[in-house]
Amino acid sequence: MSQQQQANPTASTRRGARAVKSAFRFARNVLALFGVFFLYLLWHGYSAYEAEMSANQQDVACVKSARCM
Repeated sequence: MSQQQQANPTASTRRGARAVKSAFRFARNVLALFGVFFLYLLWHGYSAYEAEMSANQQDVACVKSARCM
């Protein structure tokens, strides 16, 4: 059986093509996961930025008037 596979070069070519296809599929999925994680970090950072800006606006309003105490 192994002699037949060695004699048939298309079998090893198909095996190699299948391995390359699997590697590209794996790489595509990993890059998609990185993209989703990047979007999560972007959203998280922007929401933290908004929270910081709203806290700063409140502090400025408290400095201008003594009603915050």
